[in-house]
Amino acid sequence: MSLTRSLYTRVFDRRRLALALLFPCVGGLYYLWAFEAPARLIAVNAGALAAGLAWVLWGRLPSRRDVRLGIAAAAASLLFVPLVTGPEVGGVTRWFPAGPVTLQSGPLLLPLIVVLTARAAKRGPAVLALAVAALAFQPDAAGLAALGLASAALAWLHRSIAFALVAAGAVVLAALTFSAGTLEPQLYTEGVLAHVAAKSLWQAAMLAILLFVVPLWHMVIEPQIQRSEAYALAALLTGLGLMAVIAPFPLIGYGAAPILGFALALGATARRDQLNAGELIEVVDRTR
Repeated sequence: MSLTRSLYTRVFDRRRLALALLFPCVGGLYYLWAFEAPARLIAVNAGALAAGLAWVLWGRLPSRRDVRLGIAAAAASLLFVPLVTGPEVGGVTRWFPAGPVTLQSGPLLLPLIVVLTARAAKRGPAVLALAVAALAFQPDAAGLAALGLASAALAWLHRSIAFALVAAGAVVLAALTFSAGTLEPQLYTEGVLAHVAAKSLWQAAMLAILLFVVPLWHMVIEPQIQRSEAYALAALLTGLGLMAVIAPFPLIGYGAAPILGFALALGATARRDQLNAGELIEVVDRTR
């Protein structure tokens, strides 16, 4: 096997990409088991992981960029649905009812939106601006901050004023909506690291590594996907993670919505045959 083909195989191996989802979710499941969470909650998260892994390994979106951007626009539009359907809790409307569970719309859809707009320097900012508007109305300060960080990463990568404007707007709105709502922190959903640290600092450190370091390693240090998609998704996850640490927001890498949302994004990343020659060379060069 030639060196180039070997590098392509290493970069575009969906099994390696799935590790970015598997490790943080295993960490989350261990936390639920070790801290005696209800069996139903463990089952829901395990089911989300199984469905997510199947999508990452075998899922595939259309290769045409206009179709992929249309899917991103549809996903951004779906962020407005909770404003119509509810439920509203403590002045906040962020959730999709899904039978026996509810899914928070931001962690579920934002990763997919960011990945599908990451390579669209001209029309991508408009889709992200639509998502920003929806999150401001919900309101969801964590989603806004994370989307601002992802947009900033894309502004830097594409040298784009439009992405920079979206980033600035999202950050400003995140600051304005930070204290909106009167939601009470939920055990096993918010404050996860603090909950673990109260019992064992080293276990909290290990969980933090599984939740944050491992996914970022597979997207930035040992890349499996194209750079703009990887950096934008890494920035989004970093933003969601930081907001979960400093305030009672759900933790990315744990919970059905974050698990499914991260999986949707990973499975939607461009495959080798969907990249142009320059993008292929860029990904391979980062693995040398």
